[in-house]
Amino acid sequence: MIQKSILDINISAFLNYKATEPKEINLLAWLNSTKHYLEVEKIRNTTDEEIKKVLKSKLPAITPSGTFSKRCAKNLIKHSGFIQFDIDYKDNLHIKNYENLKNEIRKIKEVAYCGLSVSGKGYWGLIPISEPTKHQQHFEALLLKFKNLGIVIDKSCKDISRLRGYSIDDDAYFNHSATKFNQILKKATKQQQRKTYIKTNDSNTIKNNVEKKINEIQQKNIDVTVGYETWFSIGCSFANEFGESGRNYFHILSKINSEYSNSKTERQYNHCLKNKYSYSIATFFHYCKIHNIPN
Repeated sequence: MIQKSILDINISAFLNYKATEPKEINLLAWLNSTKHYLEVEKIRNTTDEEIKKVLKSKLPAITPSGTFSKRCAKNLIKHSGFIQFDIDYKDNLHIKNYENLKNEIRKIKEVAYCGLSVSGKGYWGLIPISEPTKHQQHFEALLLKFKNLGIVIDKSCKDISRLRGYSIDDDAYFNHSATKFNQILKKATKQQQRKTYIKTNDSNTIKNNVEKKINEIQQKNIDVTVGYETWFSIGCSFANEFGESGRNYFHILSKINSEYSNSKTERQYNHCLKNKYSYSIATFFHYCKIHNIPN
């Protein structure tokens, strides 16, 4: 018996980028369609960026994450169970083997599809998720997963109603039985970030626990400082708990981020020390928990 493809589902399609009235089509059929092959080739052979934009806007498009009565998130009829990811060339100039990136992405067991974008330079793909009602939380975790792989994906795909224009890739990757992505990342609330930490009488217990977690983070090369607010709050938690001696901890974690700057990290920690914001070491432990760093 032939197993049904995970991509064999219905989603909404639109006549072009500006259209808002949808019709249902089969996702797998769409991914295999060559109906607009010549239009895509024309776009890829055009050097004028303005002309490219006009040609792209005339192509049909889909909402891979579901069916809609109108093209906006509040008019979702049914989630498809997929999140799309978009990798722009201009955002990933640091990747030396960019032209072979698809071969690396296919190693991710949760990727069901990966192909070239309409420009022929970018990549886009589809990942099934375990809890469609938590689309945005899944995307936050996915954003982090790719970042830890050194890949920057477009944050706009967090939008359930995000469009995906027609494209062609003769060597597209299909995984008809992809594993569902089950990771969820929730942003800490202000209350959680400022939660009072009950200190033990032994300050060495706290220090040893922090260093143990930092070693684990280093070994797994996990960037726990994603986003300015997270980076800032972790810096403040070290400054309030350890004072000047927490500076090295802050640098160790900051260096894992691809945008690390020694001078910026120094200035940030000085700022945290000076202003004594109300973050405790519990903030650091909170982010460790989010990233599944063991106690």
